Amino acid sequence: MKYDNPFPGMNPYLESPDLWPDFHNGLIGQLRDVLGPQLPDNYRIALQRRVEVEEPFGATSELNLVIPDALVTRESPVVAPAGGDTAAAIAAPPAEAVSVRVRMPREVSVLWLRVETVPERELVTVVEVLSPTNKRPGEGRRRYIRKREAIVAGLVNLVEIDLLRGGEPMPLETPPPASDYRILECRGVESPGALLYPFMVRQRIPKFTLPLRSEDEAHAPEVDLGAIVDRLHHTARYNQEARYGEPPPGPAFEGEVQEWVGERVAGLVE
Repeated sequence: MKYDNPFPGMNPYLESPDLWPDFHNGLIGQLRDVLGPQLPDNYRIALQRRVEVEEPFGATSELNLVIPDALVTRESPVVAPAGGDTAAAIAAPPAEAVSVRVRMPREVSVLWLRVETVPERELVTVVEVLSPTNKRPGEGRRRYIRKREAIVAGLVNLVEIDLLRGGEPMPLETPPPASDYRILECRGVESPGALLYPFMVRQRIPKFTLPLRSEDEAHAPEVDLGAIVDRLHHTARYNQEARYGEPPPGPAFEGEVQEWVGERVAGLVE
C-alpha cells in the first residue's frame, strides 16, 4: 500500500527532527487508545505532559535560565567617531563583523503515559517513549535519569521505549547487547531486575506485556508495538514527508545494512 511502513519494524526515517515530534506524540496517543480498552476495570491510562529543555547542539549547560516577561536594559553611551556623527556610528557595524548564531535552548513538550488504579489513583506503571533530549548530554538527560531512578526506587513499573539510534542509551548496570533500538520492561516488585528487548532495524519490534500490580498480572495486556507503529505510519502518511532519496538520519548504517535500507525505500523515491 502507498502509505504502509516500508520497514518490518521501526522506520529509521521517522527519527528525522522534522518527523520525530509528531511521531513521538502520535505513538503515545496510539498506545493509550490501544491499551485503555484492554486494562482491567479497576485501571485507567492517562496522557501526561511535561516540558523538557532541549539544549542547542547537544551541548551540556550548567545554566539555570530564568527568562523574565520584560527585559530592562541600560543603554551604554555611543561615542561618535572623530569627524562623524552619532547616527552613523550606530548604523554602521565594523567592517570585520560577520553574522553568527547564539546558543538558544528551547522548551519541548513531551507526552508520557500514567497507568493508575481507580478510584485510588495509585500510580502503577509509567510508559515513556524516549526523546532526543533524554539521549543527549545536558540537563534534560539528567532530569530524566533522576525521574527514572525515582520510579524504580519507588517500586513503580516502568516501560521505556527507545526508538532513536542517535545519542547515548539509558544507563544499565548490566552491559546490554549492541542494538539499534530497545524496550525496557521493569517491574517494580523485581527491581532492580528488568527485561530488555533489543532489536535491529531489520527486525520486527518485539511484543511485550504491560506490567500491572502482581495480583492483576493475569489480565495484563500484551503490547504489539510494531502493529501500533505501522498503523500510525499509515494514518499519518509519513511516506509523503520522509526523505527517502537521502540516507536516514545518523548515525549512519554500515555497508550491508545501508544497502538493505536503500532497497526498502527504492520504490518510494520520486
